Amino acid sequence: MSDLAEILPNFDSRDYTHLFHSLEKNDITVADLITLDPIEIARRCPLPATDVQKFVLDVTKALQDDLQGKVKQVWDIKITDPAEATVTIAESLNGAASPVVGPSLKTLDETIDRALGGGIVPGHIVEVVGESAVGKTQFVLGLLLSVQLPPPHGLGRGAIYVSTEAPLSTNRLQQMLESHPAYEALKPRDRPSLDHVHAIATNDLEAQEHILRFQLPVAVQRFNVGLVVLDSVAANFRAEHETRTPAGLAKRATELGKLGSMLRRVAIENNVVVVVTNQVSDRFDELRNLPRSSSPASSSPAIPGPGLPSASAELRREVQSLDHQQCFFTGWGDDSEERRSQFKNPALGLAWANQISTRLVLKMESERLEYAGGNIWRDKKKSRTFRVVFAPWTCPTTAAVPYEIDMQGIISISEEKRLEESSPSVNEEHTALLKEEFWAMDDDEEYP
Repeated sequence: MSDLAEILPNFDSRDYTHLFHSLEKNDITVADLITLDPIEIARRCPLPATDVQKFVLDVTKALQDDLQGKVKQVWDIKITDPAEATVTIAESLNGAASPVVGPSLKTLDETIDRALGGGIVPGHIVEVVGESAVGKTQFVLGLLLSVQLPPPHGLGRGAIYVSTEAPLSTNRLQQMLESHPAYEALKPRDRPSLDHVHAIATNDLEAQEHILRFQLPVAVQRFNVGLVVLDSVAANFRAEHETRTPAGLAKRATELGKLGSMLRRVAIENNVVVVVTNQVSDRFDELRNLPRSSSPASSSPAIPGPGLPSASAELRREVQSLDHQQCFFTGWGDDSEERRSQFKNPALGLAWANQISTRLVLKMESERLEYAGGNIWRDKKKSRTFRVVFAPWTCPTTAAVPYEIDMQGIISISEEKRLEESSPSVNEEHTALLKEEFWAMDDDEEYP
């Protein structure tokens, strides 16, 4: 029970000291106490069942009291600014003085950095996921430059870019360096340089594993690297693991576990930020066989028989299913205004989702016509949004951050600008009325 003192430092354990040796020997943690059956724990250790049951009850009650105390601290906070309230609530629940402790990697966009809780914290695997042309590579290219800035804006270190698809676009990187106002204000010797960005290309899983296992740890220390980018993580796996058999999926999950372990070791041991981009696939609703009555012509509701589950059991099974719960960690499905036809799933499934500690989602609304007044319809401009799905140092984003891709990279769109773009001016609405073809009539049309 080595983690009991960390989770519940004020817990009175004097009545249960005789249980700790056996619990520690069998690797029983606090999580096991509240999830496993006390009888099973007593049988495994072995220990008296009554003592284990009493111990589990006291630990559960202590956890509930601790959680209620933290929630009370949150409700006692009186803050008028919603953004400040989100940060302060995260501080109270995490028991930290601030959501980001120590240097962090900034995107140099104030709104996006605020959504990130101040920036990206080193020592974690951060996934940037989204569909094609949403700006994933543009996002990481900006980080390759900002990581070179001294704290508090960057880490004052270099970067490594590992590409599995297209090579590093040095022209685009130079364009962002020359266009960003934050870099223009710096002296030439203080600006980021492409000399501190090291690129590695890998086109198959075997070469990728060799580079990440042997070459990457050496290069991180030799070049004083603070950011490692893998763009993208799904490319080689999709090319070499196309099978959908259980054995093939199990093999792919094993390979993903090895990849996550290698990247985590690099991130933690060297205190660097590891960012991986990921692709998405469309989500399709599965057809479920619902219980039907024995008589097809009967209009009365079906009564579950001995072999059919009850309605409550069916509902409980639905809530516990992956299809229901994946909206909490994929980034799609938790917005009530989002259409089901737009739902996506990050590639590599649940096996890869368990390897990352942070997921950032970039979305793009589908193009469609919108009504502009009268008989006029026009193409709606593509809109992109950024949000944090989960991260250990900050809360998930409640309201997505709209952004656009400019010469300087990804920049957020202010509320005033967004409203201005969504509501066209009067002249724009009636421009089509000035076109001659709008008033053209058929030659055979007669008027009295």
